[in-house]
Amino acid sequence: MSVNFKKFLFLLALSISIESMAQDVAELEKLHQKLIDGRISDSVRVLTYQDLAWEYRKTSPDSTILFSNKAIELISASGMPKGKSRSFNYIGLAYNYKGESVRAYEYYNKALTEATNNNNTIQKGHALNNLGRLYLNQGNFLDSYNSYFEAQKLFEKVNDQDGLSYTYKSLSELYQTQKDFNKALIMAQKSYDIRVETNNVRGQISALTEIASIYDLMGSFDLAFDHYLMAKKKAESIDDSISIANIDLGTSMLYLNDDLYSEALIYALKAINTASKTDNRDLIGQIELQLGKVYYGLGEEAKALDYFEHVVAEAEKNEELQILKDAYFYIYQIANQQNNTRRSLEAYLEYSDYNRAWNNAEAARKIAQLESRYEIDSWTKENAMLKAQNALDEAVISRQKIQTITLIGLVILVSVVTAIFSFLSRKRRIANTKLKEQYDEIIAQREEITRQNNFINEQNEMLQKRNSDLDMLNTEKDTLMNIVAHDLKSPLNKIKGISDLLKLSGLNPEQRDYNDLLTDIAQSGINLIRDLLDVSSFEGDARKIEETKVDVDSILLEKAKFFYSEAKNKNLEIVTQIKDEGAFILTDKVYLSRILDNLISNAIKFSYGGSKITIGAKQQGKEVEIFVKDEGPGFKTEDKKNLYKKFTRLSAQPTAGEGSNGLGLAIVKTLSDRLGARIDLESEIGKGSLFKLVFPVYQKNKEAILAS
Repeated sequence: MSVNFKKFLFLLALSISIESMAQDVAELEKLHQKLIDGRISDSVRVLTYQDLAWEYRKTSPDSTILFSNKAIELISASGMPKGKSRSFNYIGLAYNYKGESVRAYEYYNKALTEATNNNNTIQKGHALNNLGRLYLNQGNFLDSYNSYFEAQKLFEKVNDQDGLSYTYKSLSELYQTQKDFNKALIMAQKSYDIRVETNNVRGQISALTEIASIYDLMGSFDLAFDHYLMAKKKAESIDDSISIANIDLGTSMLYLNDDLYSEALIYALKAINTASKTDNRDLIGQIELQLGKVYYGLGEEAKALDYFEHVVAEAEKNEELQILKDAYFYIYQIANQQNNTRRSLEAYLEYSDYNRAWNNAEAARKIAQLESRYEIDSWTKENAMLKAQNALDEAVISRQKIQTITLIGLVILVSVVTAIFSFLSRKRRIANTKLKEQYDEIIAQREEITRQNNFINEQNEMLQKRNSDLDMLNTEKDTLMNIVAHDLKSPLNKIKGISDLLKLSGLNPEQRDYNDLLTDIAQSGINLIRDLLDVSSFEGDARKIEETKVDVDSILLEKAKFFYSEAKNKNLEIVTQIKDEGAFILTDKVYLSRILDNLISNAIKFSYGGSKITIGAKQQGKEVEIFVKDEGPGFKTEDKKNLYKKFTRLSAQPTAGEGSNGLGLAIVKTLSDRLGARIDLESEIGKGSLFKLVFPVYQKNKEAILAS
């Protein structure tokens, strides 16, 4: 399991826990008191049973089943026309939380059938949304997607805002599993907007936390932090301690991911102080594990070890495998660093046992998912077979009528075909005469073509000889360039090495400045030689292109992360804009990576501090466009004529005095041509530049690629 996917699971669990952990005790007490009142009508009693079932769905699923069945019994006994579909939905939810997917699927379908028969659009929408979440848990993304959108249409039809809010949340979770974070963000924001309109504060906290987690997965630290802060303010307004502690834990995780240990410690300590006022041992264990990781990152091994030992002692009571696995791993690391061989070995053995147990549990869970999915598929197929048999019986009845009509039609058709055949035969004879005349003309043209081909072959032989001579001269040029470049590279590396040694010899400030200048000059020379060798290599076709399926979204996110520090040092912001999930191209990933490196590096070099650089991709028809945009000085019209020529100095200069050898865009153009891509530039003086790299969408076996 990748680190990013582990982070996704943690953040998803965090957003769910914030909405579910805080049990509304006052509401439960109010509902139980209402049941005691013997004056309420049967219809009110049914609604009360169903409200109790909803409140208990996560903390006590068996209570949900009990109260839902009481509602169903009362509906049947009283002869009420509607109401069962809501109870069936709640029973399905209870079984889903109990981990019994097949039973959940059975009751969701009962709810769907009951709601359809009684024209209950809202409960039909909830049944479809619940089925979608069940499909998502089993990895059946297509059926999940279809169910959510059917539910969305129904809720929009009756303008049910609460239902729409749940569906948008479900769609957000689906898009997150597909790593389409832009769409996930849109859905989560829609869910939040509805919960603001309906004044659902707990729902707002959950939605804000989910938005923050999506921004974290996208690498947008500031936006993630802002939304955690908004969620915390909402939680503080209703004095929801568990939500506050969860949000502080998520914020601490956010800082820890960026190796900002001091900030991570502040929020982890806030989280433990708040959680200690509750009796939620699971939450406290998660926070203590986080504190151990933070102190370990700060180098305070003794404090970290105390937390990990305490986490182990608590987690072993309930066999919390993942917490035990993580805690023992860090205990092993600390003991190893302290040269405590015995403790290190003991901790490693414990870590290995719990890691194996956790992997086995995960495997068992996946097997159970597959088994339930198989049972559900079987159940669905049996229903489909029954429906097909009924349809077959109806088809037999109508077949006799169709046969009679068909016989009449055949008689008419035979008559028409006979008339058409006679007409076509006469027309074919005329066409054959014309074909004979065209054949004679083709023979004469073929003889002329043969004569011209002989002449062309003679010219080709002459061209081949000239090309051979040119290849020999080009080889000699490349050999000479490589010899000169390598001979220059060695002394420059030695100069840089000596300069690095001088930094350690206690230079005074003036000597240090001269030494830094010497280092920069040597590094510039090394960079120039590297680019010269690359240009020579690329133009000489020294490397064979290795085409592979490339996920454009993934490589752009990698580049944004790679250049994050360089941009931050110059007070620049790198923003990603990925419009279409699943845009694939067939190309050489190494060459594409080098092109993006040069374009992004140039954008940083020619951008002013405080501006932003945007990188992204979008699919337009049968083409995928990858772009890099900056807010630098831009290019003049005369610059564009010499843009891709080697060693050309353009009007724009690096904004912080960086060096430029005039080879970067030449390499970009050479590699783009080799990959069969089109590179375009949109730029105005003072308004920045936009480089666009356009590839054709890979069409051959496209369905197989998307399914892989």
